[in-house]
Amino acid sequence: MEAKITGVRLMGSESGVHELPEAVRRIVEARTGDAVFVVGPDYRVVHWDGAAESLTGILAGEVLGKQCYEVILGEREGGGPFCTYGCSVMHLARAGRPVSSYDMRITTRSGEKRWVNVSILSLEGGDGPYLVHLLRDAQEAHEALEMARGLIQISSKRDRPAASGRRDVPALTPRQLEVLELLSRGKTVREVSQELYLSEATVRNHVSAVLQALGAHSQLEAVSRARELGILPR
Repeated sequence: MEAKITGVRLMGSESGVHELPEAVRRIVEARTGDAVFVVGPDYRVVHWDGAAESLTGILAGEVLGKQCYEVILGEREGGGPFCTYGCSVMHLARAGRPVSSYDMRITTRSGEKRWVNVSILSLEGGDGPYLVHLLRDAQEAHEALEMARGLIQISSKRDRPAASGRRDVPALTPRQLEVLELLSRGKTVREVSQELYLSEATVRNHVSAVLQALGAHSQLEAVSRARELGILPR
């Protein structure tokens, strides 16, 4: 059966109502604004608040008394299981060590995979540690991260230096290639700076980098070397 005491859901058992330890009750009654659920020493969910219901779509009556890893179905970023029997979180709690906050992907009632950030408070009860889980939605943050990763990959492909397929072709940036191509057409540093809207000092820096990359001692030698390597057309 279920009972409510001062707004805290308690799990029923054969011996009656299993009341949360006082320290745990004070935490869950604090109303931090996060979704909160509590796991007892036997991995069973003993508290599941309204915010947890809203975040997951799963009602308290459906999870109280069940093993936490059967309810949360937490996953790591690579897709592997995070929530399992004997998980590292409970292991650290039993060893009296702090648990750092972490992100995991949960499965909501509708089957949607959703990222949440989790903070853990470990509070000792008479029968072992009680783990207070404070959850906050992290889906938008992870979507932004994925978008940023995609942009970085696109940028990396754009910035990938031209190569002829030979291993000894030096890596030149797109800007260095532009400078080199203009030099091959007989442009001076001033003319290159005007065409690329760069300062002459910046162009000289690019020229120096090109000479170093090609192992050349002059602009003429650099152009010749680039043609030999297939960086520039002959």
